[in-house]
Order: sequence, then structure tokens, then C-alpha cells
Amino acid sequence: MRPNPSGSTVPTGSEKQGRETIVSMNEPLVHGPDVPQAGHFQLLFDPGTVLAAVVGHRRRFRDSVGSLTDEELASASRCEGWTVADVLRHGIWVDGTFRRIWSGEGSTLKDFDPRTTPNEFVESNRAVPDEEIRRRYLSSTEDMVIELESAQSERYGDPSVTPAGPVPWWLSVVHLGWDSTVHERDALSPLGHKVEANPAETLPFLAYCLVLSSFFAGPDPLDVRVADIRLQRGSGPVTAWAITTAAEADDERLSDPTSAVLTGEPTDIIDALSGRAPLTDVLNGQPAAIERLGGLATYFTSSN
Repeated sequence: MRPNPSGSTVPTGSEKQGRETIVSMNEPLVHGPDVPQAGHFQLLFDPGTVLAAVVGHRRRFRDSVGSLTDEELASASRCEGWTVADVLRHGIWVDGTFRRIWSGEGSTLKDFDPRTTPNEFVESNRAVPDEEIRRRYLSSTEDMVIELESAQSERYGDPSVTPAGPVPWWLSVVHLGWDSTVHERDALSPLGHKVEANPAETLPFLAYCLVLSSFFAGPDPLDVRVADIRLQRGSGPVTAWAITTAAEADDERLSDPTSAVLTGEPTDIIDALSGRAPLTDVLNGQPAAIERLGGLATYFTSSN
């Protein structure tokens, strides 16, 4: 099932020109004018920088997974009914699914339901010992890191698909990274292992998660700042980008009198948008805007 987005306002004029600039790793992440985008949403980020962030995350999680004890692998994760090893089982499935999509098997997501399909794979692989699952996950991570590091810019626009619909290849990597970073915290947080927040990851993944949430936010236009991300939806593609100028950061009224500024810790917001905690526990600001952004989490935690 894919929610039907109603679209968003596309940035125009000087506002657009000010954002369409590729910047270094030490500056806010925005995109160049020729970056491929999906027809129904746009993330204004540099694909190469985002791919590097996903690679960095996968290496970090790989190192943590490699050091876990047998007892920790068998411990409960943050996902209801899943152990830490089950989170790795899911990660193996996600990697394999995207590799099949990237090889041209567009029907891979047929009948996919994020509320049930992942758990079906986990349950079907519970007979595989946890240590073997760890080995397979580490091997899958190595293969994925090699694939992402070897990707040239010509590949960014290759056709792909995610549960959010048809997208260029680099945006499917964004989905992969968002899913994997949330599950990194699912696995490690209950064990007391702190996962350091990295803005190179949190900015694009928060933007992507907000885009997904906007598809469940009702038909009315949406213009909101959430932490350091601006999200707009109106008559064109939903658009999200990192706030890059002091003037924009100080623009508390934004462009619409019904818009809102919501504050909170980006990683906590991502987790809450993904159904890990109530949004009201991690976001401060206009209650109506917070409620509108809660549809994705409600969907994830609902029964089929």
C-alpha cells in the first residue's frame, strides 16, 4: 500500500536559487539543480554526500554488531517481539530486497506491507542461529558498502522504487539509510550502547521521514519547520530541505500564517515519526501541526 500524496509547493525565485548549491561536508547539505528527483517528492540534498553518510553509518553499525555478545544478540530490541538478532535478520532482508530492485525486479515490493511483511521474513528465518545471522549481516554490509562507494553520479537517476513509490536510485538509498539508522538504535539503545548523532545522517533522514509523514497529513497545504528541516506541500511535489541561512532560520512565521515551527532533537523526532515514541514527547510547538505529522507513526503501529 502506498499513500497518495497531494503534492507541495515547489521553491521558486531567489529562495530556490539560494538553496540549489552543492556544499561541502562541513556545511548544510543542499542539492544542485540537476539532481534527479521523484515525481511526487523532492529532497534538496547532494546525493554523493548522502551516500557517504549511509556508508559511514553502515560501517559504524557493522563494528557495533561485530562486538555484540551472544547474550546481547538474544536480548530484546526496541521492536516489539524482535531480538537484536531479529533486527539483523530484517537488515539482511532489506539489503537483499533493494539489490533485487536495483537489478530490475520491480515486482519485488508487490503486496508489501510495512506492518507485516518484514516480520514474516524475520519469523521465517528464526531457525537460522543468531551467530550465522550476524555473519550474514556483516557480509551483506560489506557488499552494500562496496556498491555504494563505487556508485558514480550517472547512477543517481537510475529508476528504482521504494514503499513510497517510484524514485531515482539515490532516493532509494535514502530510504535504505533511514530504515537502517532507525534499526541501529532499535538494536543498540536497549543494550545501553549510545549511538552518536551525525548531522550528515540526521538531516536527510529527518527530511525523508517528514516527506513520508506528509503523505498521511490530510489534503490541506503544509509548510512547517521541524528542527533544521523545512517541509512544504501544496500543488506540486512535496519538498524538504535543510535550513541553510540565518534569515530562514529566523523566519518563525514561514510563508503561511497557518504554518508552524516545531523544535526537538532530530534523532528523537525521526524515531517518533517512525513509531518508536509519541511525537508529543519529542516535539514542541503548535499541537495541530504535531498531530498532522503523526499519521505515518499511526500507520506503522496500526493493525493491517
